[in-house]
Amino acid sequence: MSKGLKYGLLNLSVPVAALLLRLLGKTYRWKRRYDFDLDKGKILAIWHRHLLAGLLLAADQELYALVSKNRDGEIAARIALRLGIRVVRGSSEEGRSGKGGREATIRLLRLLRDNQTVAITVDGPKGPALEVKRGVVYLAQKSKKPIVPVSFRFSNYLKLNTWDSMEIPKPFSVCEFIRGREIEVSPGDDLEAKRLELQRELLRLSSSS
Repeated sequence: MSKGLKYGLLNLSVPVAALLLRLLGKTYRWKRRYDFDLDKGKILAIWHRHLLAGLLLAADQELYALVSKNRDGEIAARIALRLGIRVVRGSSEEGRSGKGGREATIRLLRLLRDNQTVAITVDGPKGPALEVKRGVVYLAQKSKKPIVPVSFRFSNYLKLNTWDSMEIPKPFSVCEFIRGREIEVSPGDDLEAKRLELQRELLRLSSSS
């Protein structure tokens, strides 16, 4: 099967996939529900392996998710929209015009200045896994908004053989949202140092989950 036909069929299945995901999400038992209003106008940073859990937790919430412009991103964006999540297409790497980096950064900055919440998979869209990219730190510095590291814990899940080792909670799993220590990036801060600080905090949350 050609790649074009494969992705065409996947696009046709998006409404069904979104419905199944909503049904799956309803079977989860969350230890405590996360109040998105507590972090309104901030940058939520998660690993790509927790993308699915993040989408299901954020369904119908007032936030924007950054999604890449590649074919996988097209499918993810359509599913996110079906789940009631707003989408910004592109890369968080400012200046990467070919991947929509500059345009996405400008839009995200405007949203944050309007006190909108933004969610970013900080090692996406293609890795390396568990390695924070600098774009999210640049965004925090320019917007003067803090980064909120986020992780998840599941009682029972499937781990896919993908670059990010995607974790999919099984039906009726007990799920837990884990919020880390906020990280602020001031105008004079070194971006690489802050990138490593965020990476360490996300790894700490992951090791406790």
